[in-house]
Amino acid sequence: MELKEKIKNLPNASGSSFPSKWSLYTTPSYERIFPELIQNCKNHFQSELSASGVNQNTIQHFQKVWTHNYLKNRMNLASSKTNIEWFQSFKKSKTSVLFIGASPGLELDLIKIKEERKHFLIFASDTSIGYLLPNGIIPDYIVSFDSGRGTTYHFLVDLPKDIPIITWLGGSAHLFELPNPKILVNTGHPLDQILEHQFMTTSGKEWPHYSNPSLNLFGMVLAITDKMEQRDFFVSGVSYLAERGKSHCKGTGYERYYLPETNRKKSLELTTKRLYSGERKGKNQTAWIQINPQGSPSNIQFLSEIKEKPFSFTKGREHSLQSFQGFPPSLAELAKWADQDHSGIIHRKTLNTWLRFSLS
Repeated sequence: MELKEKIKNLPNASGSSFPSKWSLYTTPSYERIFPELIQNCKNHFQSELSASGVNQNTIQHFQKVWTHNYLKNRMNLASSKTNIEWFQSFKKSKTSVLFIGASPGLELDLIKIKEERKHFLIFASDTSIGYLLPNGIIPDYIVSFDSGRGTTYHFLVDLPKDIPIITWLGGSAHLFELPNPKILVNTGHPLDQILEHQFMTTSGKEWPHYSNPSLNLFGMVLAITDKMEQRDFFVSGVSYLAERGKSHCKGTGYERYYLPETNRKKSLELTTKRLYSGERKGKNQTAWIQINPQGSPSNIQFLSEIKEKPFSFTKGREHSLQSFQGFPPSLAELAKWADQDHSGIIHRKTLNTWLRFSLS
């Protein structure tokens, strides 16, 4: 109990919650010699030291596809002719950033976005591009981090080849088949941490990690543009709620994605209803709290709530993207460090299968 109190009083801890960097590991010898003590420690610490329920469920669901995509995308980079950049920061001052999600409210903001397009540096979620592009809105960047196969359905549009895609190596493999420039962000995944270390020690390149507590695209854009001075941040198409009987705006690709599951007894509306409802729950509630922190004013402005036109900044030609080009270390180097990871986020069986066939 004395150790527990000491950890609670660490500078980064708040209340009874421990910093997310903490994990509890026990050696086999201690488990054998002190089984009661080890069990007592687990009972007192494990629930607080481990990731939250939302995080843990996400890890269990995606750890295999994260590992698979990461290694597959890494191997395909060598033969790819697309432009690969490793993101460092955006540092431009006096910029109006607009993040566009894919909630039904985006349809109501469409006219305002068109009218004020010249004022915004637009980061569009991959889910929204199927609605934006046919309506004549070309974003400056597309943001896509989901590793699932559903991401492919968002890109079933005539996508201009010059729009950069901000993603990560564990993202959908379909993205790395597109000719668009890729900008890779350090998410803090164990494999990203290994690459960060390798870049720093071998070439002296800084590849900073951007924390995203909201666990969604909006939070990532908020993080990677944080170094912009005098940044005005606007949001459209973000609510995490079903609106006007719909979970998303038109053209997201979810219509095709869920079509095989529909029949005369189960409509498309009933199938997609599980995506969002009239109440924010789980990771949606976590994301909403990040946007609207309790007890502190938020500097995020919802485009739908803007009555006047406070867009004082005009988008310049240069976006001040700070990055460097190059390829990550060899698979052999990646494997050597990945094998030492004990976070439980890397899927070991998938890692070993890939390495067995790629390094043989």
